[in-house]
Formats: sequence, C-alpha cells, structure tokens
Amino acid sequence: MNIWIKVLSMWFASLLYLSANAAECLRYEPDVVALAGLLHRATFPGKPNFESIANGDEPETGFYLTLKQPICTQQDSGPDRQGHESVKEVQLVLTADLYKSLRPKIGQQVELRGQLFSSFTGHHHTDVLLRVKQ
Repeated sequence: MNIWIKVLSMWFASLLYLSANAAECLRYEPDVVALAGLLHRATFPGKPNFESIANGDEPETGFYLTLKQPICTQQDSGPDRQGHESVKEVQLVLTADLYKSLRPKIGQQVELRGQLFSSFTGHHHTDVLLRVKQ
C-alpha cells in the first residue's frame, strides 16, 4: 500500500510540473504576444530546392529577431501549431509598411507584438514565426 502512495504522489507531482511548464509557454494565434530581441536580416536558400544559393536556389532575405530570452510554445491542433522548446530566433512576417518602418532599426534591440505560428513550408526558416502587428 505504501508503494502505491509513493507512485501516485510522483505521478501527481509530474503532472503538476508539466502543467506549470506548459502554462509558461506562449500560445499561438489568435493570442498576441510581445517579444524583445536583436533585429537583423538574414538570407536563406529558397526555390526550387531550398538547399543552396550557390547551386541556383533563389535567395530569400527576411527580417529575424534573436530573442533576449528563449521562449517555448504550446502545441495545439494544426500543422502551424507545433510545440517548441528553447526558441532563440523567430522569423518575422511583415507587411511592406512594417518592413519600411523596421529597416532603420536593423542591428538594434526592439520589442515587437504579434501572433506566433510554427513553420510549415520551406519558406519558413525558423521553427517559430511572428506575424507582426502594427
């Protein structure tokens, strides 16, 4: 009987730990989150093979945020809602106006608000992306 109490206690404690850990992770859209970090540009290989610009793939240049503090995301239903741990960089999804307003801030620390989703195409170059809101 005593062993069952220990086993149940350990099981309950692990559930509490997992629940608390999940509560700290950020949720995907429609939730709006604020992320802070270093804004920078990066170029990755795109179509057709997403492997090598030198071998003929189109360059895909975008804006990225290297986070001050790593984040985690809660898994949810759908291909764009995978759970991720220790995310240190996010790709930014921006309108033309937002590209224009953020361009002078490249190389600076910024805080951006928006909605998160996880990568699901070859055009997504980080595990988690932020659809930036104005």
